[in-house]
Amino acid sequence: MDISEIIRMDKLDIGSEEEWYDAPEEDDQTETFVEQSYITVLAEEDIRRRMENDIKSLSDIFSITEAEATLLLPLFRRLSRVSEFHEEWFDNAKRVRERVGLFYRPPDQPSDDKEFFCGVCLESHLLERSASVSCGHRVCTCCWTRHINKIIGESPPAEINVWLVCPYKDCPASVGRDMIERFASEEVKSKYGRYLLRSYVEESKTMKWCPASGCSFAIDRGSRSGNSDVSCLCLLRFCWNCSEEAHSPVDCRSAAKWLAMNTFHNQISIWVLANTVPCPNCKRRIEENQDCSLKMTCLPPCNHDFCWHCRKDWTEHGEETGCSLYMCNLVPVSCGETDFQKMAESAAYRYRDCYKYWTSNESLMQQAKAYLKRLHTDLIPHLSNIQLATVPQLQFIAEAWSQIMECRRVLKWTNAYEYYLRDDEVEKQAFLKHKQVNAEIPLKKLCHYAENKLQTFLDAEEPSEDFTKFSIKLPRLTSITRNHYESLVTDLEDGLTNVVPASSSQRPPQSEDASGSGLDHDD
Repeated sequence: MDISEIIRMDKLDIGSEEEWYDAPEEDDQTETFVEQSYITVLAEEDIRRRMENDIKSLSDIFSITEAEATLLLPLFRRLSRVSEFHEEWFDNAKRVRERVGLFYRPPDQPSDDKEFFCGVCLESHLLERSASVSCGHRVCTCCWTRHINKIIGESPPAEINVWLVCPYKDCPASVGRDMIERFASEEVKSKYGRYLLRSYVEESKTMKWCPASGCSFAIDRGSRSGNSDVSCLCLLRFCWNCSEEAHSPVDCRSAAKWLAMNTFHNQISIWVLANTVPCPNCKRRIEENQDCSLKMTCLPPCNHDFCWHCRKDWTEHGEETGCSLYMCNLVPVSCGETDFQKMAESAAYRYRDCYKYWTSNESLMQQAKAYLKRLHTDLIPHLSNIQLATVPQLQFIAEAWSQIMECRRVLKWTNAYEYYLRDDEVEKQAFLKHKQVNAEIPLKKLCHYAENKLQTFLDAEEPSEDFTKFSIKLPRLTSITRNHYESLVTDLEDGLTNVVPASSSQRPPQSEDASGSGLDHDD
């Protein structure tokens, strides 16, 4: 199928305006949630509850204390299968315990001693003022308090578990949660609690912290595979694989390269390549005229006049050549640039255009995000009072604006996708441009209806009979737009494989080879 046929069919998929507004009503209102029904967003209290339940389960199943279960929990969560931990435990529990610094020790023998010698401070203390972990080394309570507060208070969170061991030299016995509850200050207990929460999530194969700055939510994806984009309640949509902002239809590697290219340092280099040309006389780079005229004048003392397009002397641009101040018919000449410099300039021009549309869609996405926050905090509660509807009944409005924000995100990344298409992929470049223009149609319809029509109900002083019609049409528009953008993402993630180069689609049939076969082996 050639590109013209694909474009024709693509136009048919959008449908007419009457179809948009008057299509039969469908049950679309829960579809936004179905899309990510496998995602669970967890607040800190939810994570803590899960963690405590897991600790209690380990304690009950393996007949160990909850302090020991807390130390074993990271090991349990790192294993790919629950049964794997069971097998290791029942095969050699001693070895499993020692992996986390839990050691078997013989019970204390009866003794008449009322004092003991602390091997940390090298002083004698009453026996009742001592404590030990699984290694059996007795340490005074003052040393325990000082040791625990120092290790947890001064260590980076990622290293707490490494250094939180018995204070005896070279002793690997771990210090349990019971000892921290007994000897740590309230501030240190709070820090240790945060460490447990973070490690509980980070050791999980199905959970991740939301990467948004200041966000305390975690995402549980379950065992689901497939689409790597997930959404948090803070409105950030991010990639599960690389934890960057969601970047479909662009893969993680290309997204990382694009974001790196958008840094200030690279922006300067690319701007210079895209907006300046070397003077044919002195080779110094000259900035493009702001009035778009082709006549360039080099800076003093050179002052050479030349054409931006062809780089030839401006005196050659007379009426006999058909050239003017804004049009040049001459063949461009080289000004001493290497092939690499020419490729770099070409890439810079393409980047400049793609980045311009990228920033435009980024700005519109942020505007939609800001409006969505207003909906949750002010507008939906206000509308609830006017239209006598509950807040949950009005969530279809927030869903529409979530979809608008997602559409802008997708369009933004199609601009990055466009940049990475090869120069010889002309048909794909043209088809992508067509898809981008087409994608704006349903989005603009949705934006117009979600913003302008909603405002009439926000400005009303009493319930409106038209609100029921609005509550039916807006979810329908949201669904149509979502389907269109899902199709766009799928096409691009598949590499626009439905676009066949014109040279391939118009090849003459091959003659029969020596074997008498008339088959085209590329088919």
